[in-house]
Amino acid sequence: MNCRSMALTVVLLYSAGMAGAQALPPQAQLPVWATQQLDNLAKREAIEVNARMNPFVLRGDFDGDGKGDLAVLIKSKDSKKEGIVFLFRQKTAPLIVGAGHALSNGGDDFAWLEVWQVDDKGSLQHSYHEKSLRLKTDGIVVAKEGSASALIYIKGGKAVWQQQGD
Repeated sequence: MNCRSMALTVVLLYSAGMAGAQALPPQAQLPVWATQQLDNLAKREAIEVNARMNPFVLRGDFDGDGKGDLAVLIKSKDSKKEGIVFLFRQKTAPLIVGAGHALSNGGDDFAWLEVWQVDDKGSLQHSYHEKSLRLKTDGIVVAKEGSASALIYIKGGKAVWQQQGD
């Protein structure tokens, strides 16, 4: 067998092996502590992980305790409304925005969400509608491309919405 034939055989075998590989379900890609919180919350709220976007999970210190927390895209099993759940490493209860839980201009369905990212503690956040602020914890910028954006951050155990642009 010449080198070209051998290379083709290796590629075909690798491709055939990958065709049978199955991706992990989204919730199985989370740490154990987060999966446990989601399982408990799903019993009360009828939610599931929503992996329609990549990434479907962001990490940051959203409550300011120095430990990594998670923000996970979710969907209500009943209403199909989309949202975000904040899962905290400490004993703080999970916090849902969207997915049937209204948050200011974001409403109770975040199906409009196309882009999201973590903004770091200490960053200066500008708003056309409100006074600018310096983040005391990590926050999340949520946006619809070419349209509105906002900052979501946790203050006093509650989610706060700061409109950034229209």
